[in-house]
Amino acid sequence: MATCLGVPAVHAEPSGAQLLAACESALKTNFRGMHSKMCIWYVTPCDCNFGETATWPRVCLPKSVANRTLALEVTAVLQAIPDLQDKGATEAAASILSVIYPCTD
Repeated sequence: MATCLGVPAVHAEPSGAQLLAACESALKTNFRGMHSKMCIWYVTPCDCNFGETATWPRVCLPKSVANRTLALEVTAVLQAIPDLQDKGATEAAASILSVIYPCTD
């Protein structure tokens, strides 16, 4: 009989620096390719699973904002505040976008 060892769950996430690189690439390629998908995923956070125990701030994006605009905003702040590049991509993007697109409820 084989013995199975439990493997702890690991939640790998790109860093803010990797998000910056992906969004810079996406902007250069007009949002084609894998880097573009990564950039879009993190700069368009859903306002779900948030509550009093949320680990990052809420973001309420208007429907009319373009992915390009979001990518430009996130890359500009990541370049201006390098400390955010050490954070996870979710936290970095949410920290930036929550200031620009706060939830009012």
